[in-house]
Amino acid sequence: MASDIYKHGVYGEQLPFANNPIPAIGTVIGYIGTAPIQQVNTAGEEGFDYTPYINQPVLIRRYRDVTAKLGYTTDWGNFTLCEAISAHFLAGDEPIGPIVCINMTDPTKLAAENTATSVTMSGATGDKTGLLTDPLAAIENITLTDASKGPLTVNTDYTMIYVDGGIQIHVTKEAFSDASVTATYKQINVTQETLSSTVFASALAGLDIAEVKTGQLVNVIAAPGWSQMPDYHAELISKAKERLAEKWYTIAVSDIPADSSTNTPAAAISWKAANNYTSKLDKVCWPMATYSGQHYHLSTLAAVRMQITDTNAGGVPYISPSNKAITADASCLDDGTEIFISEVTGNSLNEMGISTTNIIRGGMRLWGGHMANYDFGNVENILPEDLQDSAIRMGLYLLNYLQYNYIDLIDSPMGRREIDAVLASVQQWLNSLVNAGRLLYATISFEEDENSTEDMASGDFVFNVKQTYTPNAKSLTFKSQYTTKGLSSLTGGESA
Repeated sequence: MASDIYKHGVYGEQLPFANNPIPAIGTVIGYIGTAPIQQVNTAGEEGFDYTPYINQPVLIRRYRDVTAKLGYTTDWGNFTLCEAISAHFLAGDEPIGPIVCINMTDPTKLAAENTATSVTMSGATGDKTGLLTDPLAAIENITLTDASKGPLTVNTDYTMIYVDGGIQIHVTKEAFSDASVTATYKQINVTQETLSSTVFASALAGLDIAEVKTGQLVNVIAAPGWSQMPDYHAELISKAKERLAEKWYTIAVSDIPADSSTNTPAAAISWKAANNYTSKLDKVCWPMATYSGQHYHLSTLAAVRMQITDTNAGGVPYISPSNKAITADASCLDDGTEIFISEVTGNSLNEMGISTTNIIRGGMRLWGGHMANYDFGNVENILPEDLQDSAIRMGLYLLNYLQYNYIDLIDSPMGRREIDAVLASVQQWLNSLVNAGRLLYATISFEEDENSTEDMASGDFVFNVKQTYTPNAKSLTFKSQYTTKGLSSLTGGESA
């Protein structure tokens, strides 16, 4: 990407530390949320076209992609996609990507009232700099006033650039010596009134063209900061059920609110039931977690953990992300209040289909191997393939794989040789999954009663695949029992 500023010389630019991310295999997370995309308008150009950055899938492979495509700030409350960026590329020792992000922020949607902020300036007369730290400010909306002499003229008296999520103001007016300037602007509106659940649904629709625009198949969707609101969550689950582009199967990862109304496990369980967070396509999480002073939604950390676990498994989601390490120091509510979760408490959440955290050997792990449909008290009414998160995800993985790899047969002749070739190649693939322990059993067949003369004459063919998923161990019980047999060794007898 060409620079927006003419350069001639040697320059230095410091970026946040970021390890080279692990390239994910098989699993790509799609995040819906808000980003400070005003930062991509680096020169503050008036009338800048933000259309390519709104409701459009953007591929982020590494942190350095962020500046040109999304912008970044630590104000995750207003700009929720930055939390996902941090979790994938900045936090911990296992950065992983790529991810697909869809931004809802529209920098042309502004608050009704002006904001006036005093910006402290430092430096010599005629060469002073200051930093406006409001992440809701955009360069193109800002006017500056010199307290002693009135308005300043942009690009004549001063310039502005984005630096570390803020706006650096450089006043070069010859006689300017004030210790501050007043910046007046309208903040970008990222409230729910502007970004309604209808707007959220439009952003979700952008996932339908993710493969076309990014070359990536999204198979996990998340919206940290939004999914804990029932209206937005309903749209998220609706999209998962509808499938991306009405074809690609996906699951959602979402949150139960972690606030004063849901500040106990019992309250979280009640809230989940009352708000119908019960889909088998939904991995529901509670509460939040902290790492290095930042508060992460657990759905974000769970999504990162899924991507890491699946990648380590060759891209096949047959291993649950549960009982795997997450980048977190403690569990908390949204205000930072620490929540202490014992394994017993964690299990009480798990048995109602809520994933949480557990501290094992001094480290924080994701804890809960079910989806939101799970209810231990009603387990007899849950289909065996819907009991574990890994089984549900494997079912979707098999379908996506077959749809992706056999598209080339469409609109080609289908004779007996071609049918046998499909049976042989799919069975070979299924056998490889069984031999690797990723499935226990799998077979494909072409049945006469599923393929009528009329259907085949129309070019419609049906293949039946049957499989048994490899269960993940939910519990191990070791039974210990006392015996007197060892006492005989005291008198010289046999001890065994």
